[in-house]
Amino acid sequence: MRKLDDDSTSRISRRDFLRAGGAGATATALGVMAKGAVADMAKVRWRQQADVVVVGSGASAAVAALTARSQGASVMMLEKSPVIGGTSAKSAGMFWIANNFRMRAKGMQDPRPDFLAYCIRYSYPHLYNPASATLGVSQSVYDLIGAYYDHGAAMVDLMRSSGALRVGRFHILPETEAEDLPDYFEHGAENKAPRGRGLGALKADGTLGFGSELVGQLKARIDQLGIPVLTSHRVTSLVTNASGEVVGIMADSDEGPVAVRAHRGVIFATGGYSYNRELLNLYQSGPVFGGCGVPTCTGDFIAIAAGVGAKLGNMGGAWRAEIVLEEALQYISVPNDVWQPPGDSMIVVNKYGRRVFNEKRNYHDRARTHHDYDANKAEFPNLLTFMVYDQRAAELYGGNHPLPTQPTGAPYVLSGNTPVELAAAIDARLATLSAHTGGIQLAPTFARELEQTIARFNAFAHAGRDADFQRGEFAYDRDYRPIFGMPRKGTHWGDAAGKNPLLYPLQEKGPYYCIILAPGTLDTNGGPVINARAEVLRSDDRPIPGLYGAGNCIASPAHNTYWAGGCTLGSGMTFGYLAGLHASQASPHAL
Repeated sequence: MRKLDDDSTSRISRRDFLRAGGAGATATALGVMAKGAVADMAKVRWRQQADVVVVGSGASAAVAALTARSQGASVMMLEKSPVIGGTSAKSAGMFWIANNFRMRAKGMQDPRPDFLAYCIRYSYPHLYNPASATLGVSQSVYDLIGAYYDHGAAMVDLMRSSGALRVGRFHILPETEAEDLPDYFEHGAENKAPRGRGLGALKADGTLGFGSELVGQLKARIDQLGIPVLTSHRVTSLVTNASGEVVGIMADSDEGPVAVRAHRGVIFATGGYSYNRELLNLYQSGPVFGGCGVPTCTGDFIAIAAGVGAKLGNMGGAWRAEIVLEEALQYISVPNDVWQPPGDSMIVVNKYGRRVFNEKRNYHDRARTHHDYDANKAEFPNLLTFMVYDQRAAELYGGNHPLPTQPTGAPYVLSGNTPVELAAAIDARLATLSAHTGGIQLAPTFARELEQTIARFNAFAHAGRDADFQRGEFAYDRDYRPIFGMPRKGTHWGDAAGKNPLLYPLQEKGPYYCIILAPGTLDTNGGPVINARAEVLRSDDRPIPGLYGAGNCIASPAHNTYWAGGCTLGSGMTFGYLAGLHASQASPHAL
């Protein structure tokens, strides 16, 4: 999840991305050239050395480095971008931690069995079995999620006690005005602690910071401890000894190839592969049009780890969100995902003019609906969706992404005085975009179906209940509104809300507006498989000595599910902590 009001500095052009992201990859069965580990020590000239080498500089990497340093290990970090922070710096900076210090202080119960039941039921509904000792999943999956619970709070406690982070609840409103934000399946029977797990970095004045504040505080502590951070260093391969133990890395830099010796371990805490089109086409089960992560997320660790025999998992997985189609085509890294479509007199429909989900549910689960498949028509009927709203919503909610401040203040906003005119405008725009969408056009019945859909929605709004998708009946729908956009006050539209504050009838007369939405990612979350110690595993499930992983570059314990806001950073930081802890305590590996 990211902050909604990021400025235009995040709008990276395709040319800028290609310059920042590095060279492309050569195709193999993995989608990239799997570079084998360097095993001939006579050919290696070590430029740098440390007990623990951390690859990446986002929150997970920073926690790994600080944890290893807290155990007395010498640490060095390498980042392939010229700037530090990765997608963490662009994110909202929320991290989701069970049984954390705030919950304990408030007497909020968050038992381990209930946490595991919630996560496993949500991630693996087809396997979930409450009568099973592992709740129906494999022992390794159970242990991985258990490790997240067992060590997340300890990670936060270390970051706080060491002075690395000021931590408080994640919310832009004070506790006197709003409850803690709920989890994403807060109404699931297994979730006994649906609020309180979301944390964030606090500014010096005690107000909430976002991703840049989180990364800034971690980097300040890294600098204070004198941990070297080598930017513009793209790690290309691992160095192993005759026993197959990882003893260092090879990297490309502006000065040429660099070898860095790692006496105890190498930790990868880098990005996924959202900006490697070849891997997206190879592994994702449906089209992905773009994302909001940083453009250096090209899946480097997949090939590097495969070169030493790593097992891969969850390769089709991703942290998903809807994005504005035309922003995705303009920018490699979109300015923002569509976290929760703003407005009450607003609906989202497919090419047939029909609603397909609760528009206020979480971004990940909505985005998954884009890949629903119609077997009769051999198509993804929801691949593109169309956010339709009226003049009232445009004026009350303007400035809350993706609505521009002025109703027609963005080129991706289409308009028409009637549903028929709006449909014609959409089809005309789709025709100009056909080379990027597989030629998608609206169904011939779209305008008629849209009129019927609006009439049905308006009846729900008058009644105060969405009989189709129960919009507004869930805590998530309601409580995330302050984060994603509230209406203006004091306008000529008045401040009155409907019986259900998330439902309001669309106006009987136009103009009506539309924004075309498409499936995107925050980042992918598949890659090398790790165990509960954050050790990367071989295909036979034996650890690769000296190699650890955390963050979006590994097979996520969440699988294809977004448990709550901040579970991306929360799990990454926790396994970064575990990697730093175990790597720093490992016996040195000889050359």
